[in-house]
Amino acid sequence: MGERHEMRWGGLAGIGAVIFAVVGRIVMGPMPQLTSPVGTVTMYLATHRAHIMWGTVLFAIGIALFLWFGAALSTAFRRADEAGDAPTVVLAGFILVSTLAFMAISVFAGMTYAMTEYRTLLLFAPAPYATMTVVGTVAGVATALTFAAITVANARTHLLPRWMALFAGVVAVIRLLAVFTLGITGGVLVPGGWLETYVPGILAALWVLAASGLLVREHLPTLRMRAPRVMGPRRA
Repeated sequence: MGERHEMRWGGLAGIGAVIFAVVGRIVMGPMPQLTSPVGTVTMYLATHRAHIMWGTVLFAIGIALFLWFGAALSTAFRRADEAGDAPTVVLAGFILVSTLAFMAISVFAGMTYAMTEYRTLLLFAPAPYATMTVVGTVAGVATALTFAAITVANARTHLLPRWMALFAGVVAVIRLLAVFTLGITGGVLVPGGWLETYVPGILAALWVLAASGLLVREHLPTLRMRAPRVMGPRRA
């Protein structure tokens, strides 16, 4: 029962990760796009400093919970596939995504704090802001790798329903395609725009919520929960 309890906590962590991320994004307010005028970026950083700081804290909590969820999911895959490499790649993917996300949000908060503390730096705000946007887009490769590994792991274990595996594959493809928007300099597909950022993000969040629900309900029929072995005295 203790092992099932751990899976349930991992599911709750996944739900919490989505909630904290969504609330953190709302708190930060409407962020400028990569193609926004210089004054728009400067004004956003100058007037939303407190919102960005609080949003960063919420995002950081969400990232930590996301990593917890990933560890629980990879553990479930490992128990169903002890010999395969896919569960290890799933865990590595969650660690990589969490690390990149934590560093990106921390650097963005530090950049905002420094530029709003020393107001003359706001004149150069569009440059680092654009840099952070591009970094976030490139980091999508790590997200695509993670969901692709989930698809492969599920193909080996059938731990999750088939539609969940297909859903993860769709998220991986869309997230990878979004990375190629780096070559676009205008329009709705520009890096940091709605289609490039929010569509893959919303799909990934919905998948995490669905997987978290299965973990909370312990609805993993093919997961083999092994009780720990108790070493008894050997017979002569």
